[in-house]
Amino acid sequence: MLYRTVQSRFRSVRQCLPNGVAAWTALHVPRHGGELCSSLRSSRTSSTTVRLCTTKGVLCASTRYEHTTTAAQLPEKELSAKEQLDELMESFEEARELIAEASESVGTTYFAEDIEDAMNQTRDVLRRWESLQGMMEREGSVEQLQKVRNMYALRIKQLEAELETVREAGGAG
Repeated sequence: MLYRTVQSRFRSVRQCLPNGVAAWTALHVPRHGGELCSSLRSSRTSSTTVRLCTTKGVLCASTRYEHTTTAAQLPEKELSAKEQLDELMESFEEARELIAEASESVGTTYFAEDIEDAMNQTRDVLRRWESLQGMMEREGSVEQLQKVRNMYALRIKQLEAELETVREAGGAG
């Protein structure tokens, strides 16, 4: 099938007739014969390159799949307490913004999406909060852990309460 497509495409190009095949994205035909080179994109995930050499009568097709190769992941380094706290606060601010957006969209068609985003971000904040506390407990830095809890535990509870208030206001409870 691919051979027939290339063959018919090559014939139409040699006769200088335009062809409206949308799948052909790039086409190069040398003036003195030579070879026809075209990239065929069949979907987002694959790319096929076809070469047809007219002087030798050879058809060569190669396909590359973008999502089939996996990159080796680097081993994750454990973040320091300060780095985890910075990420927690960044995630916390994002959750507050999403809760505010959900609060503004109560009673609209966008509320379901907004509250879902806010709930997911709040879960992320809670996961990061638990991870930070667990890491500090494992390291044995009791004073620093107590200091962090005194500074941020109330803010985390307030975030959960704000989310619950918006959920109840929107009837998603």
